[in-house]
Amino acid sequence: MKKQVSIGLIGFGLSLGVQAAELDGKWVLQDAGNTQATLDEAVEKVAQEMNFFIRALARPVLKKQTQICESWTFGVQADQFQWQCDDAEMDEIPLTAQGEVVEVDEEGVEISGTFQQTDDAVVIVLESERGKRTSTWQKVSDHELLYTVKLESEKLPTPLTWTLNYQKD
Repeated sequence: MKKQVSIGLIGFGLSLGVQAAELDGKWVLQDAGNTQATLDEAVEKVAQEMNFFIRALARPVLKKQTQICESWTFGVQADQFQWQCDDAEMDEIPLTAQGEVVEVDEEGVEISGTFQQTDDAVVIVLESERGKRTSTWQKVSDHELLYTVKLESEKLPTPLTWTLNYQKD
């Protein structure tokens, strides 16, 4: 996993295995023309709450964390949930992960992960000393998926949050 910031925990009930497979396949970003504006608005909302002198430094760092995925691909292999942004390397997390270390990044920082799911959503929480990243993929219908990200850190006055819409490919 190549996540630099991990995210906040959303309370969802855990049931293993079968339901995660309902996201299987590829999902493609919808309304791509408004995507950058959505992310810029989320960054600006957080930046405006920062000290005036820090804003200029914080904006580029926050924008770096708002990666746009043109597509998501999901799958379940054995006891692992897998997700992939565009053509990046496939990420995976055990279906039973509840806060244990799931990766050590390129700088040696340990990242712990939690896998949760409900009837209509999969939630991955990644957390390190840098903060938390909660990624929620909520299936709205057989053909529509909402992807919501929430970044939390001691360095942010409020969480950085955004939601994008995807359609089944």
